[in-house]
Amino acid sequence: MKTRLITILLAFSGLVTACGFHLRGAGTELDDARVWLISQTPDAEFERTLKQRLAYQGANLVKAAEDSQMQLAIVGYNTEKRTVARDSFGRASELELIFTLQYQLLTPAMVTEGEPQTQTLNSRREFAYQRTLESGQENEQQRLIADMHQDVISRLLLQMATTHHLKANP
Repeated sequence: MKTRLITILLAFSGLVTACGFHLRGAGTELDDARVWLISQTPDAEFERTLKQRLAYQGANLVKAAEDSQMQLAIVGYNTEKRTVARDSFGRASELELIFTLQYQLLTPAMVTEGEPQTQTLNSRREFAYQRTLESGQENEQQRLIADMHQDVISRLLLQMATTHHLKANP
């Protein structure tokens, strides 16, 4: 019975892999890519998270542009809060958080005389706002912001890995 179950699971995983399915985050390996990270606020929470994820995905952060295979400039980022719905008293009852990252990604093959193109990634989350739970609401907002940071970083790392692999395997 156990052998049969293992065989079925192996066959299923082989079929899933064969159709191109990847777990979220798969394919973002940077294979020892040398990355020069340019940021105006290197000690901010977002940048610390980005550096950790870059290291986790196999990137080596370098101190100078000439040592890099890829340059990532964080142009700016911000979190915006919007009211989506109001209660009968006109107070916010549902909020939307929007995290926006602006960045430039450059490899030696992309170097031109002009300024590199600034790209943007966004992540949005909505949540019900209840005034009776204000302290819990603040914690929920911080959790959602951290989740949006992770979402944007995952998409950025996927783009970086794709760029790195295309450069390495033309």
